[in-house]
Amino acid sequence: MESPLSYALAFFFALFLFLSSSSLANASTQLIDDVCKHTINNAECLKILDSNPQALSASSYKDLAQVALGLAIANAEDSQTFINNLLKSDPRDAIKKCASSYKAVVASFKSSKAEIEEDPMTANYDAKIAGDDAGNCETALSSKGVKVPEISARNHVVQLYSSIGDAVTALLG
Repeated sequence: MESPLSYALAFFFALFLFLSSSSLANASTQLIDDVCKHTINNAECLKILDSNPQALSASSYKDLAQVALGLAIANAEDSQTFINNLLKSDPRDAIKKCASSYKAVVASFKSSKAEIEEDPMTANYDAKIAGDDAGNCETALSSKGVKVPEISARNHVVQLYSSIGDAVTALLG
């Protein structure tokens, strides 16, 4: 037969675990809030990071930077594939420029993620440059009068991820 002390200890241990996980979740949410308020679009940033379990379990800005830049890389690679496939059927110069720009976007996000540990300032710079490269794609489209809404939407998302990468890596120093 269990003693009342055993039940009390089990209850307090369960309560401790609940409060600990709750405070970790609150800490992660605070990290996300701190980052997102420094981006080009707080609401879109929160939507991205608050919906990602890895971001929600981040215990430091460094952890959150790894997650955010991992998401940025996956998004940029997906966009790069989309543009490269489009280029096969639509070889206009503006699309070629976007394909080249997205090669640089992916490289910049990968470089940024790789630099988080060793050189946060370089990680920050590389995250910013990725957004500039997406902007170059958008400029190429508009200057040639080429309207490809799918690419423009992808450029917007890359610029958001660039802003998130910029904000989170700026907090590493």
